[in-house]
Amino acid sequence: MDNSVKKLIENNLRQALFQIKKKGFSYHRLPPIIITQPKKKEWGDLSTNLPFSLSKISGESSLEIGRALVTHLKGSDLFSRVEFAPPGFINFFFSPSYLKETIRKIVTERKNFTRFSEGKNKLVQVEFISANPTGPLHIGHGRAAAFGDSLANVLSKVGYQVQKEYYVNDMGGQIKRLAYSLWARMQELEGKRVSFPKDGYRGDYLIPIAKKAQEELGEKIRKIKDESKIIPILTKFVVKEILKNIREDLDKFGVKFNNWFFESTLYQNNELKKTISFLKEKDFLYEKEGALWFKTSLILKGKQDRVLRRKNGDYTYFASDIAYHKDKLKRGFYRVIDIWGADHIGYVPRMKAAAEVLGYPPEALKMVIYQLVTLKKGEKRVSASTREGEFITLKEVLKEVGRDAARFFFVLRTADSHLDFDLELAKKQTPENPVFYIQYAHARICSILEKAKKMGILLEEPEKVNLDLLTTPEERDIMSYLALLPDCLKEAADSLEPHHLAVYLQELSSLFHYFYTRHRVISENKELTNARLILIQAVKIVIADVLNILGISAPSKM
Repeated sequence: MDNSVKKLIENNLRQALFQIKKKGFSYHRLPPIIITQPKKKEWGDLSTNLPFSLSKISGESSLEIGRALVTHLKGSDLFSRVEFAPPGFINFFFSPSYLKETIRKIVTERKNFTRFSEGKNKLVQVEFISANPTGPLHIGHGRAAAFGDSLANVLSKVGYQVQKEYYVNDMGGQIKRLAYSLWARMQELEGKRVSFPKDGYRGDYLIPIAKKAQEELGEKIRKIKDESKIIPILTKFVVKEILKNIREDLDKFGVKFNNWFFESTLYQNNELKKTISFLKEKDFLYEKEGALWFKTSLILKGKQDRVLRRKNGDYTYFASDIAYHKDKLKRGFYRVIDIWGADHIGYVPRMKAAAEVLGYPPEALKMVIYQLVTLKKGEKRVSASTREGEFITLKEVLKEVGRDAARFFFVLRTADSHLDFDLELAKKQTPENPVFYIQYAHARICSILEKAKKMGILLEEPEKVNLDLLTTPEERDIMSYLALLPDCLKEAADSLEPHHLAVYLQELSSLFHYFYTRHRVISENKELTNARLILIQAVKIVIADVLNILGISAPSKM
C-alpha cells in the first residue's frame, strides 16, 4: 500500500516530461525530482523546482520548460490548479476530489494509510542505547532510547522487518573498575576504611547493589583470601544487577529489544580471534612495539592506524566492535543502523573503514550520531557523568514528567542538534506543552464523537457522507495536511529522523484547534454535521497512529 502524493506527482511529471521530449525538448539526463511543501499557502500544497534544475542541464529556458510541463499536468484529477511560478517552479493545488478521497481512505484504512511496502520485508537492524552496564540510564540514554525505538517503528511502517538490538559491553577495564568499586562499597558497609579505586564508579546506586551482594555472596566471598579471585565473581554479579535495572527502566519507558548481544560472547565463541585472523588474511594488520594495529590509513588517507590489541594482550573496544559488526554481517541484515552518542563521532570513520574491509556494501552500515541532552531545572543545568555519580537518571525524569512527555521531548529535535530538555515545560498541562497540546486534540475529538453518539448521531460510512460540504479554508487546510502524512512518514524513514512526525503532529493539532474555535462540529445541519464528524475522525485516527509510532499514548480523556 502506498498513499504517497509526492509519488503520484512524480509519476505525473515523468509522463509530462515524456510528452514534452517528443515535442523537441532535449536533455541528456534527468535531474532528481524534488517535491517540497511551500512556505506560503498561496504557493500551493506542494511545489517542485524541476523547470529550474532541468534548464541548467538542457540549456532550455526554465519558463518554456515550466509552461510546457504545466500544459500536460492540468488534466490530472489530482490537482485543481497547476501553476508555473518564475524563475522555475511549478506549484500544485490538490483537487477537492483528491482531498475527499484522502479522508475516506484514512477512515477506512486507518493505520494502513501510513503503511508502505517499500522495504519489501528486508531485514534491518537498529542498535541503540547500548549503554555500558556501569550505572543507571541517564537522560542522554533516554534520548537514544526514544529516538531508536521511534525510528524502528517508522522503518517497520515502510515495510522493513526490523530487529532492535542492545549491545552490552561487559568486558574491559571499565567493567573491572566497576567490580573493584563494588568491592570497595561492600567493605565500607562492613565498617572498613578503604581507598576508593582510581577512576572508580562513585555513584550511590552501587550501595544497594553492594548490600545485595553481601546478602547473596558474602559467605562465599569470605572464604576467598585472594582478592583477584573475588573480582570475577563480583563482575558477573554487578553487571547482572545493573542490566536488570536498565531493563526495568526501559520497560517503563516502553522500549523492548528483540536481542541483547553481549560482548563476552565474542570471546567465548572465539569470534574475536576469528575476526583478527580474517583481517590478517586481508593484510590489514601489523605488529609494532608489541601491539597489534589495524591499517586505518589504507582506507582513510591522513588518518592514524588504530590499536586492536595492546602490549599487555588486552583487546581494545575497537577490536570487539569489528568482531561485533562482522557478526551482524553474518546474520544477513540488509542494513545496519548504529545510533551513537556525540562522544563517539570520531569513532565513525574508523568503523566505516573496518566495515569496508569486512565486506559491507556501500550504505549497508549507517551511523546516526545524536547530540547530548542538557536538563534544565529552572535556570540550573545538570550534566550527566556516570563515573562521578552526578547525573539525572532516566528513572527520575520519568517519575517527574511521565513517559509520554519524555518520549515526545526526546524526539522533538533532529538527532544532530543539541537538546535542552525543559523539565518545567514538560510537566505543564497547558497548550504551551506540545505533547499535552497534541493529546488534548485527540481527547477533544473523542469527546465530540462521544457527544454525537449520545445524541443518537452515528457515524455513517464515508462513501455515504457528502464531503463536498467541507468548504471552509480551515477544513481544506486540515484535509490537505492529512494528505501529506504518508510522505512525512517516508521522509522520516529515508532521512532516519523521526522528529518529522513530532513536528507534523504539532501542526495538525494546531490546525484542528483553530478549526474547532471557528466552527461547530455538531449543528442543526445534519449533512454538515456528518461531514465534519468524518473529518475529525480522520484527524483522530492520524493523531493516534503517529503517537503510536512515537511510543506515546493517545488518551480519550484529559
